[in-house]
Amino acid sequence: MFEQSFSIVSILLLGSSLCINAVSGEFYSSADKMMELENLEKELVIATRNFLKDQEKQLDEYRSFVARVKREHEVAEQQGDDYWELPLNTFRLTRRLVEDWEKLHAQLEDNPITNTYQAVLDIIAKEIGFPELDDLRGIARGFVRLQKTYNISASDFAAGTEFSTGTFFLWRDCYEIGVHLYDQADYKAALEWLILAYDMLEEADSEEVKKFNLDVLEYLALTYIELGEKQMAVDILADAVPEDSSLPALHTLKYLEKRAEKCPDQEEEMDWRANYTILCQGKHLPRNEPEDKTLRCYRDSKRHPFFRLAPLNVEEAHRNPDIHVYHGVLSDVQIEEIYVAAEDKTKVRSTLHGNRVSDIRVSQQVWLKYDTPIMEWLKRLTGAISGLDMHYDELMQVADYGIGGQYTPHWDYMSSLTGEYELMGNRIATVMYYLSDVEQGGYTVFPKLNVFLQPIKGSMVMWHNQLRSLENDERTFHAGCPVLEGFKRISNIWVHSTRQEFLRPCTLNKK
Repeated sequence: MFEQSFSIVSILLLGSSLCINAVSGEFYSSADKMMELENLEKELVIATRNFLKDQEKQLDEYRSFVARVKREHEVAEQQGDDYWELPLNTFRLTRRLVEDWEKLHAQLEDNPITNTYQAVLDIIAKEIGFPELDDLRGIARGFVRLQKTYNISASDFAAGTEFSTGTFFLWRDCYEIGVHLYDQADYKAALEWLILAYDMLEEADSEEVKKFNLDVLEYLALTYIELGEKQMAVDILADAVPEDSSLPALHTLKYLEKRAEKCPDQEEEMDWRANYTILCQGKHLPRNEPEDKTLRCYRDSKRHPFFRLAPLNVEEAHRNPDIHVYHGVLSDVQIEEIYVAAEDKTKVRSTLHGNRVSDIRVSQQVWLKYDTPIMEWLKRLTGAISGLDMHYDELMQVADYGIGGQYTPHWDYMSSLTGEYELMGNRIATVMYYLSDVEQGGYTVFPKLNVFLQPIKGSMVMWHNQLRSLENDERTFHAGCPVLEGFKRISNIWVHSTRQEFLRPCTLNKK
């Protein structure tokens, strides 16, 4: 009687539009993976819409069956004993109880429509994967990084004043960011977001929304006590919860009243933080020495025959150590070919201490061999610009930074050489290609040199990590600032010191 009326579209979803390469690990640290999640949600919308449509059709069948049974009962009541004198009526009642109701119950217990929907979810989970709690927490930490680096308050963030798109936050967004920061023991940052959520709720017109005030106040109280402000924590809840209340918040209040004062941990400030923050904002540090006004931009056609007809556009960003930007060395078509080469590779996230994820570098990377036409050409181009021997170079790293993606200050040279690096030598030079523009943020900065570089798609940056004597040059301490808006893609090629002795020889001055 009941047909299995689930849509064929749900089945087709399993074999067509969900054919996406399998990935692993977190999503938030990669702009590409966040785009994959956008496609995932589109598939969920389609599958859920089909599921609901099929469910409605099935519910209509159930309603029709129940209505038909009800009519039969009305007729039976009207006719009394005469109704049961007809063999057909006894047959129908018995059939309904033996077959029809059993089929209905079976479908409710093992609904093929629900099973199909679950199959879609299982395929998505296997092929794409769903974000997890760590992704939410990572994004919350990303907001704090952006606030600290760019001096943005939570209220400015929420109002969307820092973004070209004019996006804005709702009270629930602020509340959940605050909760995730509280769960990660970043109480100072959590407090700012929770206060903002409460203020938004106070201004809300809907009484239905205002009922969440107490939830926010509970977290605010718990946050205050972690910050060593017990009386503030108690006062917040005492004003909001009546003594005779049966609300759970009353138990929280009694817990806070009995809890001992707490001395919060003091956050350790890194010695590079101040300079790094100023440079990330696109500002120079106060200069102790006169500005080098001899820095120039010029066209170079003599460096290599490669550039005889298409001279390099060179910008000197710093001298001693030399940091040069080479503009327009990659076209959009060539960059797209690099993306294609990277598509089939599984992106990995930087980790420290085994599998524990570190926020020192928040990005995802792939490593590409020089075995395709575009990669072979990039290797030749890098050698021509750098003037170095490319025999001992590393695979090219392609890195993808999402919102809040960063690489804190570091050196590219290695502190010690082991394994194959004993033969290759240290990383004498870094060659970085910018594969995208960045809407806001994402600068490359050198805190010891008072240099910041804005990512410009198609350009290349180069510097030497070692002096001519092959001593490590500590002045090349550098960082990738957090991405405030948009996304950032770069590629790195590290060239090693072996076989460079005649191309970059020592001088009487070790620098």
